Amino acid sequence: MLIHRRFHMYSCLLLVIFMIAGCGGGGEGEDDRPLKVGYVVNFMSHEWYQNITKSATARAEELGVELIIADANMDMAAQISKAENLMAQQVDVLILTPVDAKALGPVVRQARDQGIHVLTESNPVEGSLSYIGINNHASGKKAGIWFAERARYSGMDPKILVVGYPNFEDCRQRVAGFKEGLKESGLVYEIVQEVSSSGLKEQAFKVTQDAITAHPEINVIFGINDDSTTGGMSAFRAAGLDEANLVAIGFGFEGVVGRVALLAGGSYQAALAMFPEFVGTSLIDAAIKVAGGEMLPTHYETPTLMITLDNFEQFYEPSGDDYVLKLDAVRQHMQ
Repeated sequence: MLIHRRFHMYSCLLLVIFMIAGCGGGGEGEDDRPLKVGYVVNFMSHEWYQNITKSATARAEELGVELIIADANMDMAAQISKAENLMAQQVDVLILTPVDAKALGPVVRQARDQGIHVLTESNPVEGSLSYIGINNHASGKKAGIWFAERARYSGMDPKILVVGYPNFEDCRQRVAGFKEGLKESGLVYEIVQEVSSSGLKEQAFKVTQDAITAHPEINVIFGINDDSTTGGMSAFRAAGLDEANLVAIGFGFEGVVGRVALLAGGSYQAALAMFPEFVGTSLIDAAIKVAGGEMLPTHYETPTLMITLDNFEQFYEPSGDDYVLKLDAVRQHMQ
């Protein structure tokens, strides 16, 4: 009887140890296998998503997560097909950057019916557990407030061209926030025209050319991404106008395009930085949390900051011929 009791005691102790050990692996899925995460990007050709996926891949390797990335290339049917393919591979977490957020509802429901956790990046999708990314409206407002202070200090009379992309909710929110920041500042200004660049530099060049022809008094360009802003700057330059009279404000600071423009010290004077490298890291961190049973907020918000020549080196350090983001410097601004 004594031997039986001791055996029972040791068996219980071993069971407890195994249970504790099973709770420890942040990068493990069911049955102690590596956590498997599938990510369908909407547009891998864009620098923003190249930096997000590069950072997400590095973070996944660091934490022992199996990450599978697929590119929808702005094709809604392809995004659905690739998401279904990842579900067939039994991913634990599915991450989506929507081509069309409204069209992804059935995919999200299908994934959840299969016990797959669904997260989104850039735009929320109904039914997903959390949206990882910035607060577009609040970030646009930061840009508006920054410019208002800059304009008031310099005494300029702002005639603003907004180079937007109204097809997407996140881009509409950026513009709305920018306008709110301007309005609340009390600055006297005029938005002379709003045009759509589709987020592309060539299109931004064309529509800005037309806007400048109609409104040669334009002296401010606010773009919803780096290509929109720098494309507008190129049109201003091609028109033979004095860039010393132009203030260009970027949004995104997505990579090389924004950094080159800012560090040139010309009309591109500030950018609302979205830090794609930090977003990529956050996607993997969030996936591990939901797979481990942690409840995430509806919006897992990543930080944004206005970057100028004055504070650039606080967040970026040289690496070869380019710069890399100081992730810890950004992490300090997580709310």
